[in-house]
Amino acid sequence: MSLSTTLQRWFPPQSDLSGKSILISAAAALVSVVLVGLASRQTLQGIAGPFLLASMGASSVLLFVVPSSPMSRPWPFVGGHLTAGLVGVSCAQLIPDVAIAAAVAAGGAILIMHLLRCMHPPGSATALLAVVGGDTVHRLGYQFLLSPVAVNVAIMMGCALLYWRLSQLMQQRSRRRPLETVIQRGEEKWLASGPAFSDEDLHRAMAEMDTFLDISRKDLKEIYTRAEQLAHGRQLGRLRCSEVMSQPVIAVEFGTELEEVWALLEKHDIRGLPVVDRARHVIGIVTVSDFVHHADQLPHETLAERLAHLRRRTTRLESDKPEVAGQIMTQPVLTAREDQPLSEVAQQFTANNIHHIPVVDAKDKLVGMLTREDVMAACDCATDKKPQNS
Repeated sequence: MSLSTTLQRWFPPQSDLSGKSILISAAAALVSVVLVGLASRQTLQGIAGPFLLASMGASSVLLFVVPSSPMSRPWPFVGGHLTAGLVGVSCAQLIPDVAIAAAVAAGGAILIMHLLRCMHPPGSATALLAVVGGDTVHRLGYQFLLSPVAVNVAIMMGCALLYWRLSQLMQQRSRRRPLETVIQRGEEKWLASGPAFSDEDLHRAMAEMDTFLDISRKDLKEIYTRAEQLAHGRQLGRLRCSEVMSQPVIAVEFGTELEEVWALLEKHDIRGLPVVDRARHVIGIVTVSDFVHHADQLPHETLAERLAHLRRRTTRLESDKPEVAGQIMTQPVLTAREDQPLSEVAQQFTANNIHHIPVVDAKDKLVGMLTREDVMAACDCATDKKPQNS
Protein backbone atom coordinates (compact mmCIF):
# COMPACT_ATOMS: atom_id res chain seq x y z
CA MET A 1 0.00 0.00 0.00
CA SER A 2 1.46 3.38 -1.03
CA LEU A 3 2.04 6.24 1.41
CA SER A 4 -0.60 8.43 -0.27
CA THR A 5 -3.20 5.64 -0.03
CA THR A 6 -2.38 5.14 3.66
CA LEU A 7 -2.70 8.85 4.37
CA GLN A 8 -6.04 9.07 2.54
CA ARG A 9 -7.30 6.07 4.52
CA TRP A 10 -6.38 7.49 7.92
CA PHE A 11 -6.89 11.17 7.11
CA PRO A 12 -9.75 11.29 4.58
CA PRO A 13 -10.87 14.70 3.26
CA GLN A 14 -13.81 16.03 5.26
CA SER A 15 -15.39 18.15 2.57
CA ASP A 16 -15.28 19.25 -1.05
CA LEU A 17 -15.53 22.95 -0.22
CA SER A 18 -13.71 25.44 -2.43
CA GLY A 19 -11.04 27.67 -0.90
CA LYS A 20 -13.31 30.71 -1.28
CA SER A 21 -16.14 29.04 0.63
CA ILE A 22 -13.79 28.02 3.44
CA LEU A 23 -12.50 31.59 3.84
CA ILE A 24 -16.00 33.09 3.78
CA SER A 25 -17.31 30.64 6.39
CA ALA A 26 -14.33 31.41 8.65
CA ALA A 27 -14.86 35.16 8.20
CA ALA A 28 -18.58 34.83 9.01
CA ALA A 29 -17.78 32.91 12.20
CA LEU A 30 -15.18 35.54 13.18
CA VAL A 31 -17.59 38.45 12.74
CA SER A 32 -20.49 36.75 14.54
CA VAL A 33 -18.40 35.65 17.52
CA VAL A 34 -16.88 39.15 17.86
CA LEU A 35 -20.38 40.65 18.00
CA VAL A 36 -21.52 38.03 20.51
CA GLY A 37 -18.44 38.66 22.63
CA LEU A 38 -19.15 42.38 22.76
CA ALA A 39 -22.76 41.73 23.76
CA SER A 40 -21.82 39.19 26.44
CA ARG A 41 -19.23 41.51 27.98
CA GLN A 42 -21.98 44.01 28.75
CA THR A 43 -23.99 41.40 30.67
CA LEU A 44 -21.68 38.78 32.16
CA GLN A 45 -18.55 39.26 34.22
CA GLY A 46 -15.86 36.81 35.25
CA ILE A 47 -15.62 33.39 33.63
CA ALA A 48 -19.28 33.26 32.62
CA GLY A 49 -18.71 35.46 29.58
CA PRO A 50 -16.00 33.26 28.03
CA PHE A 51 -18.08 30.15 28.78
CA LEU A 52 -21.07 31.52 26.89
CA LEU A 53 -18.77 32.64 24.09
CA ALA A 54 -17.47 29.06 23.80
CA SER A 55 -21.04 27.78 23.41
CA MET A 56 -21.75 30.26 20.63
CA GLY A 57 -18.40 29.42 19.02
CA ALA A 58 -19.48 25.79 18.81
CA SER A 59 -22.74 26.92 17.19
CA SER A 60 -20.77 28.90 14.61
CA VAL A 61 -19.25 25.65 13.31
CA LEU A 62 -22.70 24.25 12.63
CA LEU A 63 -24.19 27.48 11.24
CA PHE A 64 -21.33 28.45 8.94
CA VAL A 65 -19.63 25.15 8.09
CA VAL A 66 -22.45 22.60 8.08
CA PRO A 67 -25.53 24.68 7.17
CA SER A 68 -27.17 21.67 5.48
CA SER A 69 -27.31 19.75 8.76
CA PRO A 70 -30.76 19.49 10.39
CA MET A 71 -29.10 20.72 13.61
CA SER A 72 -28.10 23.97 11.89
CA ARG A 73 -31.61 25.12 10.97
CA PRO A 74 -33.18 28.20 12.64
CA TRP A 75 -35.50 26.35 15.01
CA PRO A 76 -32.88 23.87 16.31
CA PHE A 77 -30.42 26.74 16.85
CA VAL A 78 -32.84 29.15 18.53
CA GLY A 79 -34.96 26.54 20.29
CA GLY A 80 -31.95 24.48 21.32
CA HIS A 81 -30.21 27.31 23.16
CA LEU A 82 -33.35 28.80 24.76
CA THR A 83 -34.98 25.55 25.91
CA ALA A 84 -31.68 24.10 27.14
CA GLY A 85 -30.98 27.40 28.93
CA LEU A 86 -34.42 27.17 30.59
CA VAL A 87 -33.61 23.68 31.84
CA GLY A 88 -30.22 24.84 33.11
CA VAL A 89 -31.60 27.83 35.02
CA SER A 90 -34.34 25.69 36.57
CA CYS A 91 -31.79 23.09 37.73
CA ALA A 92 -29.58 25.82 39.23
CA GLN A 93 -32.57 27.24 41.12
CA LEU A 94 -33.99 23.95 42.37
CA ILE A 95 -30.98 21.66 42.97
CA PRO A 96 -28.44 22.89 45.53
CA ASP A 97 -25.68 20.40 44.68
CA VAL A 98 -23.78 21.78 41.67
CA ALA A 99 -22.58 18.40 40.39
CA ILE A 100 -26.06 16.88 40.46
CA ALA A 101 -27.60 20.03 39.01
CA ALA A 102 -25.09 19.99 36.13
CA ALA A 103 -25.79 16.34 35.35
CA VAL A 104 -29.56 16.86 35.41
CA ALA A 105 -29.20 19.99 33.26
CA ALA A 106 -27.21 18.15 30.60
CA GLY A 107 -29.58 15.19 30.48
CA GLY A 108 -32.68 17.36 30.67
CA ALA A 109 -31.45 19.62 27.88
CA ILE A 110 -30.97 16.64 25.58
CA LEU A 111 -34.41 15.30 26.50
CA ILE A 112 -36.28 18.54 25.87
CA MET A 113 -34.42 19.20 22.62
CA HIS A 114 -35.44 15.73 21.46
CA LEU A 115 -39.07 16.26 22.44
CA LEU A 116 -39.30 19.70 20.82
CA ARG A 117 -37.29 18.62 17.76
CA CYS A 118 -34.68 21.33 18.22
CA MET A 119 -31.55 19.25 18.77
CA HIS A 120 -28.53 21.58 18.75
CA PRO A 121 -25.44 20.17 20.55
CA PRO A 122 -24.03 23.52 21.78
CA GLY A 123 -27.34 24.08 23.57
CA SER A 124 -26.24 21.57 26.17
CA ALA A 125 -23.29 23.85 26.96
CA THR A 126 -25.73 26.72 27.55
CA ALA A 127 -27.62 24.53 30.03
CA LEU A 128 -24.39 23.73 31.88
CA LEU A 129 -23.35 27.39 31.94
CA ALA A 130 -26.56 28.26 33.77
CA VAL A 131 -25.46 25.85 36.52
CA VAL A 132 -21.67 26.35 36.72
CA GLY A 133 -21.49 29.99 35.57
CA GLY A 134 -21.09 31.30 39.12
CA ASP A 135 -22.80 34.05 41.08
CA THR A 136 -23.10 36.37 38.08
CA VAL A 137 -25.32 33.92 36.23
CA HIS A 138 -27.20 32.77 39.31
CA ARG A 139 -28.14 36.36 40.23
CA LEU A 140 -29.69 36.84 36.79
CA GLY A 141 -32.03 33.91 37.29
CA TYR A 142 -34.44 33.47 34.39
CA GLN A 143 -33.35 36.85 33.01
CA PHE A 144 -30.29 34.90 31.83
CA LEU A 145 -32.48 33.52 29.03
CA LEU A 146 -33.28 37.01 27.72
CA SER A 147 -29.89 38.61 28.14
CA PRO A 148 -27.38 37.41 27.20
CA VAL A 149 -28.70 34.13 25.67
CA ALA A 150 -31.57 35.47 23.52
CA VAL A 151 -29.54 38.53 22.49
CA ASN A 152 -26.58 36.40 21.42
CA VAL A 153 -28.85 33.96 19.63
CA ALA A 154 -30.42 36.84 17.69
CA ILE A 155 -26.99 38.16 16.69
CA MET A 156 -25.78 34.75 15.55
CA MET A 157 -29.05 34.06 13.70
CA GLY A 158 -28.84 37.36 11.84
CA CYS A 159 -25.25 36.67 10.77
CA ALA A 160 -26.20 33.13 9.72
CA LEU A 161 -29.13 34.32 7.57
CA LEU A 162 -26.87 36.78 5.76
CA TYR A 163 -24.21 34.11 5.28
CA TRP A 164 -26.72 31.55 3.95
CA ARG A 165 -28.06 34.07 1.45
CA LEU A 166 -24.55 34.98 0.28
CA SER A 167 -23.63 31.28 -0.07
CA GLN A 168 -26.79 30.64 -2.09
CA LEU A 169 -25.93 33.44 -4.52
CA MET A 170 -22.36 32.15 -4.87
CA GLN A 171 -23.56 28.62 -5.63
CA GLN A 172 -25.99 29.85 -8.29
CA ARG A 173 -23.19 31.74 -10.04
CA SER A 174 -20.50 29.07 -9.75
CA ARG A 175 -22.45 25.99 -10.82
CA ARG A 176 -21.10 24.60 -14.05
CA ARG A 177 -24.50 24.03 -15.57
CA PRO A 178 -27.85 25.78 -15.17
CA LEU A 179 -30.28 24.15 -12.81
CA GLU A 180 -32.82 23.96 -15.64
CA THR A 181 -30.60 21.51 -17.55
CA VAL A 182 -30.62 18.91 -14.79
CA ILE A 183 -32.85 15.99 -15.80
CA GLN A 184 -36.05 16.06 -13.80
CA ARG A 185 -37.79 12.72 -13.32
CA GLY A 186 -41.25 12.42 -11.90
CA GLU A 187 -41.99 10.19 -8.95
CA GLU A 188 -43.40 7.54 -11.24
CA LYS A 189 -40.42 7.37 -13.63
CA TRP A 190 -37.95 4.57 -13.35
CA LEU A 191 -34.45 5.83 -12.50
CA ALA A 192 -32.80 2.90 -14.25
CA SER A 193 -33.69 4.38 -17.62
CA GLY A 194 -30.54 6.50 -17.32
CA PRO A 195 -26.92 5.37 -16.96
CA ALA A 196 -25.63 4.37 -13.54
CA PHE A 197 -23.56 7.06 -11.88
CA SER A 198 -20.05 6.27 -10.71
CA ASP A 199 -18.22 7.29 -7.54
CA GLU A 200 -16.50 10.00 -9.58
CA ASP A 201 -19.88 11.35 -10.75
CA LEU A 202 -21.05 11.49 -7.13
CA HIS A 203 -17.81 13.18 -6.05
CA ARG A 204 -18.16 15.85 -8.73
CA ALA A 205 -21.84 16.44 -7.94
CA MET A 206 -21.04 16.99 -4.25
CA ALA A 207 -18.14 19.27 -5.15
CA GLU A 208 -20.37 21.38 -7.41
CA MET A 209 -22.72 22.02 -4.47
CA ASP A 210 -19.75 23.68 -2.70
CA THR A 211 -21.18 23.13 0.77
CA PHE A 212 -20.16 20.92 3.67
CA LEU A 213 -22.32 17.78 3.61
CA ASP A 214 -22.37 15.92 6.90
CA ILE A 215 -22.56 12.54 5.19
CA SER A 216 -20.03 10.33 3.41
CA ARG A 217 -20.28 9.52 -0.28
CA LYS A 218 -20.62 5.84 0.62
CA ASP A 219 -23.63 6.50 2.87
CA LEU A 220 -25.18 8.85 0.31
CA LYS A 221 -24.93 6.20 -2.39
CA GLU A 222 -26.40 3.61 -0.02
CA ILE A 223 -29.37 5.89 0.68
CA TYR A 224 -29.93 6.33 -3.06
CA THR A 225 -29.80 2.58 -3.65
CA ARG A 226 -32.23 1.82 -0.83
CA ALA A 227 -34.64 4.55 -1.96
CA GLU A 228 -34.53 3.15 -5.49
CA GLN A 229 -35.31 -0.34 -4.21
CA LEU A 230 -38.26 0.95 -2.18
CA ALA A 231 -39.57 2.90 -5.18
CA HIS A 232 -39.38 -0.21 -7.36
CA GLY A 233 -41.14 -2.28 -4.72
CA ARG A 234 -43.91 0.30 -4.32
CA GLN A 235 -44.43 0.69 -8.05
CA LEU A 236 -44.02 -2.86 -9.30
CA GLY A 237 -45.82 -4.50 -6.41
CA ARG A 238 -45.94 -8.30 -6.62
CA LEU A 239 -45.03 -8.66 -10.28
CA ARG A 240 -42.69 -11.58 -11.04
CA CYS A 241 -40.07 -11.76 -13.76
CA SER A 242 -42.07 -14.44 -15.58
CA GLU A 243 -44.95 -11.97 -16.04
CA VAL A 244 -42.82 -9.35 -17.77
CA MET A 245 -39.94 -11.14 -19.51
CA SER A 246 -39.73 -11.47 -23.29
CA GLN A 247 -40.24 -14.96 -24.65
CA PRO A 248 -39.59 -17.13 -26.51
CA VAL A 249 -36.02 -15.98 -26.18
CA ILE A 250 -33.47 -16.18 -28.99
CA ALA A 251 -30.12 -17.60 -27.91
CA VAL A 252 -26.83 -18.67 -29.48
CA GLU A 253 -24.22 -21.22 -28.52
CA PHE A 254 -20.53 -20.86 -27.82
CA GLY A 255 -19.58 -21.88 -31.34
CA THR A 256 -22.12 -19.73 -33.22
CA GLU A 257 -20.23 -17.65 -35.78
CA LEU A 258 -20.14 -13.89 -35.27
CA GLU A 259 -21.70 -13.26 -38.67
CA GLU A 260 -24.75 -15.24 -37.61
CA VAL A 261 -24.91 -13.57 -34.20
CA TRP A 262 -24.86 -10.12 -35.82
CA ALA A 263 -27.54 -11.15 -38.30
CA LEU A 264 -29.82 -12.24 -35.44
CA LEU A 265 -29.29 -8.93 -33.65
CA GLU A 266 -30.23 -7.01 -36.78
CA LYS A 267 -33.16 -9.22 -37.74
CA HIS A 268 -34.88 -9.03 -34.35
CA ASP A 269 -33.76 -5.45 -33.59
CA ILE A 270 -32.23 -6.38 -30.24
CA ARG A 271 -28.99 -5.42 -28.53
CA GLY A 272 -28.00 -8.67 -26.85
CA LEU A 273 -28.25 -12.45 -27.04
CA PRO A 274 -27.67 -14.99 -24.26
CA VAL A 275 -25.09 -17.69 -24.92
CA VAL A 276 -26.16 -21.16 -23.76
CA ASP A 277 -24.75 -24.65 -23.70
CA ARG A 278 -26.59 -27.66 -25.11
CA ALA A 279 -28.62 -28.00 -21.89
CA ARG A 280 -29.80 -24.38 -22.25
CA HIS A 281 -27.77 -23.21 -19.26
CA VAL A 282 -26.66 -19.58 -19.63
CA ILE A 283 -22.87 -19.31 -19.89
CA GLY A 284 -22.58 -15.73 -21.14
CA ILE A 285 -24.16 -12.92 -23.14
CA VAL A 286 -23.17 -11.25 -26.41
CA THR A 287 -24.15 -7.60 -26.86
CA VAL A 288 -23.51 -4.90 -29.40
CA SER A 289 -21.04 -3.41 -26.92
CA ASP A 290 -19.03 -6.65 -27.04
CA PHE A 291 -18.78 -6.35 -30.81
CA VAL A 292 -17.66 -2.72 -30.59
CA HIS A 293 -15.12 -3.49 -27.86
CA HIS A 294 -13.42 -6.24 -29.85
CA ALA A 295 -13.67 -4.32 -33.13
CA ASP A 296 -11.78 -1.40 -31.56
CA GLN A 297 -8.73 -3.64 -31.31
CA LEU A 298 -8.59 -4.20 -35.07
CA PRO A 299 -6.38 -2.09 -37.36
CA HIS A 300 -8.98 -0.72 -39.80
CA GLU A 301 -9.67 3.02 -39.96
CA THR A 302 -13.40 3.37 -39.33
CA LEU A 303 -15.62 1.58 -36.84
CA ALA A 304 -17.83 0.28 -39.65
CA GLU A 305 -14.81 -1.31 -41.36
CA ARG A 306 -13.60 -2.84 -38.10
CA LEU A 307 -17.04 -4.29 -37.34
CA ALA A 308 -17.36 -5.70 -40.84
CA HIS A 309 -13.93 -7.34 -40.55
CA LEU A 310 -14.77 -8.76 -37.11
CA ARG A 311 -18.02 -10.32 -38.37
CA ARG A 312 -16.54 -11.73 -41.55
CA ARG A 313 -15.62 -15.42 -41.38
CA THR A 314 -11.92 -16.17 -41.74
CA THR A 315 -11.31 -18.79 -44.45
CA ARG A 316 -7.77 -19.56 -43.35
CA LEU A 317 -6.86 -22.26 -40.83
CA GLU A 318 -5.57 -19.63 -38.40
CA SER A 319 -7.24 -16.37 -37.39
CA ASP A 320 -5.96 -13.23 -35.69
CA LYS A 321 -9.41 -12.23 -34.44
CA PRO A 322 -12.42 -13.75 -32.62
CA GLU A 323 -14.59 -15.96 -34.78
CA VAL A 324 -17.42 -17.25 -32.57
CA ALA A 325 -19.77 -15.95 -29.89
CA GLY A 326 -17.94 -17.60 -27.03
CA GLN A 327 -14.78 -15.63 -27.82
CA ILE A 328 -16.39 -12.20 -27.34
CA MET A 329 -19.21 -12.94 -24.88
CA THR A 330 -19.34 -11.33 -21.44
CA GLN A 331 -19.08 -13.78 -18.58
CA PRO A 332 -20.05 -14.51 -15.90
CA VAL A 333 -23.51 -13.19 -16.63
CA LEU A 334 -26.10 -11.94 -14.15
CA THR A 335 -29.36 -13.93 -14.29
CA ALA A 336 -32.76 -13.72 -12.61
CA ARG A 337 -35.17 -16.43 -11.50
CA GLU A 338 -38.52 -16.55 -13.25
CA ASP A 339 -40.35 -16.48 -9.88
CA GLN A 340 -38.18 -13.65 -8.50
CA PRO A 341 -39.97 -10.35 -7.67
CA LEU A 342 -39.41 -7.86 -10.46
CA SER A 343 -38.67 -5.11 -7.94
CA GLU A 344 -35.56 -7.00 -6.79
CA VAL A 345 -34.23 -7.36 -10.31
CA ALA A 346 -35.05 -3.85 -11.56
CA GLN A 347 -32.37 -2.21 -9.44
CA GLN A 348 -29.68 -4.48 -10.93
CA PHE A 349 -29.90 -2.71 -14.28
CA THR A 350 -28.67 0.54 -12.76
CA ALA A 351 -26.31 -1.02 -10.22
CA ASN A 352 -24.46 -3.00 -12.92
CA ASN A 353 -25.02 -0.61 -15.85
CA ILE A 354 -26.52 -3.36 -18.04
CA HIS A 355 -29.43 -3.61 -20.46
CA HIS A 356 -30.27 -7.34 -20.51
CA ILE A 357 -30.79 -9.95 -17.79
CA PRO A 358 -31.47 -13.57 -18.86
CA VAL A 359 -34.23 -15.29 -16.88
CA VAL A 360 -33.80 -18.92 -15.81
CA ASP A 361 -36.04 -21.54 -14.22
CA ALA A 362 -35.44 -23.66 -11.13
CA LYS A 363 -33.03 -25.85 -13.13
CA ASP A 364 -31.01 -22.82 -14.28
CA LYS A 365 -32.25 -23.24 -17.86
CA LEU A 366 -32.96 -20.18 -20.00
CA VAL A 367 -36.68 -19.37 -20.23
CA GLY A 368 -36.77 -15.65 -21.10
CA MET A 369 -35.00 -12.32 -21.34
CA LEU A 370 -35.61 -9.20 -19.26
CA THR A 371 -34.64 -5.77 -20.59
CA ARG A 372 -34.87 -2.23 -19.30
CA GLU A 373 -37.69 -1.59 -21.73
CA ASP A 374 -39.65 -4.52 -20.27
CA VAL A 375 -39.37 -3.11 -16.75
CA MET A 376 -40.18 0.44 -17.86
CA ALA A 377 -43.28 -0.85 -19.64
CA ALA A 378 -44.29 -2.68 -16.46
CA CYS A 379 -43.83 0.54 -14.48
CA ASP A 380 -46.01 2.49 -16.93
CA CYS A 381 -48.66 -0.23 -16.83
CA ALA A 382 -48.67 -0.25 -13.02
CA THR A 383 -49.00 3.53 -12.99
CA ASP A 384 -51.97 3.45 -15.40
CA LYS A 385 -53.76 0.87 -13.24
CA LYS A 386 -53.47 2.96 -10.07
CA PRO A 387 -56.77 4.63 -9.11
CA GLN A 388 -56.78 8.37 -9.65
CA ASN A 389 -57.56 10.63 -6.72
CA SER A 390 -60.91 12.30 -7.13
